[in-house]
Order: sequence, then C-alpha cells, then structure tokens
Amino acid sequence: MSDLFTRLEAENASYTAAERQIALFLLNNREMIPFETAASIAQRLDVSAVTVGRFCRMLGFKHFRELKEHLRMSAHLPWLAGQAFQDFLSDFTDSDKRRRTLEREIELLVAVYERSQHKVWSDTVALIARSRRVQIVGFQTERGIAAMLAHNLQYVRPGVELIDSASGHFADVLIEDPSDRCLVIIDVRRYSSTSRHLAERAADVGIPLVIITDTLCDWAPRLTANVLAADSDGALFWQSAVPMTGLVNLLVNDIVGHGGGRDVEERLERISALYEDFVGFVRPTRTRGSDA
Repeated sequence: MSDLFTRLEAENASYTAAERQIALFLLNNREMIPFETAASIAQRLDVSAVTVGRFCRMLGFKHFRELKEHLRMSAHLPWLAGQAFQDFLSDFTDSDKRRRTLEREIELLVAVYERSQHKVWSDTVALIARSRRVQIVGFQTERGIAAMLAHNLQYVRPGVELIDSASGHFADVLIEDPSDRCLVIIDVRRYSSTSRHLAERAADVGIPLVIITDTLCDWAPRLTANVLAADSDGALFWQSAVPMTGLVNLLVNDIVGHGGGRDVEERLERISALYEDFVGFVRPTRTRGSDA
C-alpha cells in the first residue's frame, strides 16, 4: 500500500496535468478514498470518470473500485465508525443533507490531523519556529485565515507580520534580506494569480517559502517542499473553513511545542498585563458575602 503512494510521488512529474491532479488527490486524501467513487473524484477534479478509470488501470488496477478496496484498510477514522457517534447522528433532527455535511466536515478535519504526522509538517513547523521573522499573506477568502494565523502567532512569538497586499508591489517581502525569515502564503482554488506570482518571485530570490493551500494545488510543490494542505471541498454551499482553521490551530500549537514552550508563558503574561493596562478585561463582579 505504501508502495503505491511512493510510486505516485516518484512518478508525479511524468504525469499529464489530469493524471497529476488525480495523483495529488490520492496522496493528500488517502484516508478518505474509501468513501469516494470514480464519479465523485472526477467531479471534484473537473475531469471525466473515464480519465480516473484509465489512471487506475495505469497503476495496475482494473478500476477505481479495486484501488479503493486496496486502500480501504488504511482509513483510520475510528470515531466516525463508533456506535456513540452513530447514535448521535441518528438523533439529528435536521435533514439527511445536514448529517452528510457534518460527516464530511469531520472527515476533512481528520485528514488534516493525519497529514500532520508527515515529515513535511514537522519540517514546516521547524522552519517557522526558527525564523526570526515570519511574514504571512492570504488571498481571496483566505485573508481571514491568514489574519488568524498571524494574530495567534503574534501572541506566542515575536517577529510575525501580516502582509497587506493592497500596495500591489510586495516590496516589504521581495526587496529585503531573505536570510533568517520565511514567507507563508495562504490560498485555495480558484488560486489567485497574485499568490502564485508572489510565490514564484519569493522562490526566485531565495526566501524560504511555506504554502498553505488545498489538496489539489499542483503548482505549490514545484516552488517549495513546505506545502501544508487542507481540503475545503465540504458539502456546504460555500467552501468549508473548518479544515483550514483546524490546520492553523494545530500549526500554532506545534510551533509553540517545537521549542518546548520556552518564553511563551512569560510572553503571554506580559501581553496580558499590557492589555489590562491599556484596555482591561471584563470580569463578573462578586460582592463579598454575596451568593451571586
């Protein structure tokens, strides 16, 4: 089974564009493959089911069903199969569509945690943790995700900047000394031409690059090995932010843990004191002797 994924990674550069999309989907969604069909993958990737079938035959399988059976045992989703979870779902009073939405959201979040066990995750965590400056930029609907990552990291470490793309030139990224810093770009389908161009220019000038994107982005791995993926293709009208939010939360957690949490507690205490000084916190008041 691992040989199949090793083959997909090794042969990726020789595939056609459509084959590369299918290979990336299999590599980045291996724990979800048993729940897919050739038609559902074709619809996600905007290719034909015939193309999916042809790719499976090229890999040595009669059809996608045979490949799926080959991989079924690799799905590690114990809490999706547990009786307690099924009982919870059976009590759902809303439509079947809402139930399927919940199942899909959980599957996508589980996939993020599965991918966090890969070497690319630990390498990316180490890069961000050791960089003196971390510059973060998001495009399209992912601007909010970029802001969340930047603001959370600013609490636990210095040298974190949220880049404003409004200037249109990215001089604060591209003309400064690339040493001892890294750039984090966040974007998903349909990918902004600006995000790809910025990634290409950053790679050209030697800026260590992290790209946080979806599982179908075939250009990011050509520019950096530090690609973290979260599939946003949920069952809602709008793309789901749950997997990407989970990725950011887990990433911040592991960056803190990378250095054993050194200096984080002291920094948070100092930030809390400054916030108390400038703004203050709202706390419930209790009168001495009161039962309130």
